[in-house]
This record gives sequence, structure tokens and C-alpha cells, in this order.
Amino acid sequence: MNFSVALQILISGLNLGCIYAALGLGFFVVYSVTRVFNLAQGEFVMLGGMLTASFYTMGIPLIPSILLAVIITALAGAGLYRFIMYPARKSSGVTKVFLTVGFALAIEGIALRVWGWEFRSLPAFFNSPSIQLWEATIFGQTPWVIGVTLLMVIGLFFFFGRTIQGKALRACADEPLGARMMGISIERMALFSFILAAGLGAVVGALITPLTMTSYSVGWPLTIKGVLAAFVGGITRAEGVILGGLVFGMIEAITAGLIPGGYHNAIAPGILILVLLFRRHGLLVTAGRE
Repeated sequence: MNFSVALQILISGLNLGCIYAALGLGFFVVYSVTRVFNLAQGEFVMLGGMLTASFYTMGIPLIPSILLAVIITALAGAGLYRFIMYPARKSSGVTKVFLTVGFALAIEGIALRVWGWEFRSLPAFFNSPSIQLWEATIFGQTPWVIGVTLLMVIGLFFFFGRTIQGKALRACADEPLGARMMGISIERMALFSFILAAGLGAVVGALITPLTMTSYSVGWPLTIKGVLAAFVGGITRAEGVILGGLVFGMIEAITAGLIPGGYHNAIAPGILILVLLFRRHGLLVTAGRE
């Protein structure tokens, strides 16, 4: 393997890793507050991409298109909690997971009805040109993917670690009884977590559409990638989710050129199985900390 090929694999792996890490952060936000695996997160990503592409096609500038997509998707997240999860708040964890699956299927059906089977795309943000680095190519959207993912990570660390609202969210998960005694509304915090996760998902959807295109059916594959990233690193720690995303991105980039066909897609789930067998709390989480 020569230097240019290795560099291209590194760039592709970093790009994919940032995408998967950004996907996993949506799972982290909801789970860290509610202990619910929200398997509708991929549909929020799909909505963000489809709405942004639709608004942009209508002639609305890129930034307002993204903001409109985030607002609408965040409202969908609020609806998921208020009308589905909140009435079932005393149900078992498994029941809640199936409710998110039902919501995801409903959103997918609505998207098919509204947008049809066609794939939608966007140009690279602000028509950013591709960059040639030695003989490797950095696509124009790649710096945006890496940069926005980094901003999301920094923002979440600051939000959960330094703001009263963020600390209240974490308190609801770690010590729900104590949070209630301090006057924190667990239900309100859970609602906010779903809104925040949906908004983050919409940003990710807009971010990856110039690279991958989008359609009504992309939600489930994105959900699987996000779950893999979240579980491998440890879904209760943001840095674990980031590590999981980067690990899967690099594995996918490396194996894509070495293993024929789609067989390389089995590598990542295989690693997930090994992690769940030997480090079931994730690479960065111990049983005591969870």
C-alpha cells in the first residue's frame, strides 16, 4: 500500500468516523437523560436531509433551509416524546424501544408519501471545492463534516458540563429522585432531550446529504450505524460515542478496499458483538460507572 492510498483511506475513515460519531451523539443525548434507546434517531437524520434539500430546491438559501429543517425535525422529536413516550413513561424499557421503532416506521411511511422514491442531494456547502492533497482527494464537504462534528462535540461537553440546564438533564438520569427533590421536572428534561437529539439529527442529515444523497429509506441504515458507534465506545459517555464512531469509520474505510463486495459491512457488527461479549458497557465505560 503506497502513501497516497494510505492517505486516502485515512481521510475517508476520518470523514466516515465523524459522520458515525455525530449520529451516535443523538443516541447519547436521549439515553443519558431517559435511559431509552431511541431507534427513531435515524429518521430525524433523514428528515433533516430531505427537508433541507426540499427547501433549498425551492430557492431558499442554505442556512435558512437548514434552520427550517432543524425546527421542523425538533418538533417531530417533541411529538415523539409528548404523544408516545410520555403516556408510556411507566412502561418497560423494551416497550419504549418498540414504540420508537413504530414511530420510525410511521415517519418513513409519511416521507415516502410526501417525497416518493427519488433520492435528493445538495451541493457541497457554499460550493466548497475538492482539495488535492498529494494524490488523495478531500471532497469539498469533508471539512464541513469534520468541523461541524467537532463543534457539536464541544457544544455538548460545554452544555452538559457547564450549564444549569445540562447539569439538570444529567441529574435526571443519574439521580431521578434527587432531581425531583431539587424541583427539577424529569418529564420536561426528557422532552428537551428528545428535542435536542432530533435537532442534532437534522443537522447531521443536512451535513451528509451532499456526500451520500438522501431518501425516505436512509433512516434505518443510519440508525444502525449510530447504534454501533454509541455502543462500542459506551453510550453513557460522549467521548465513548466519538471513539466508537471513529473506530467504525476507519474500519469501514480500510476494509472497503480490501474485502470484495459488501462483505466488509459484516466487520463492524462483528466487532460490536465482541465488544458486547467482553466489554458490554463499552470501551470507555466500566460497570461501576454505568
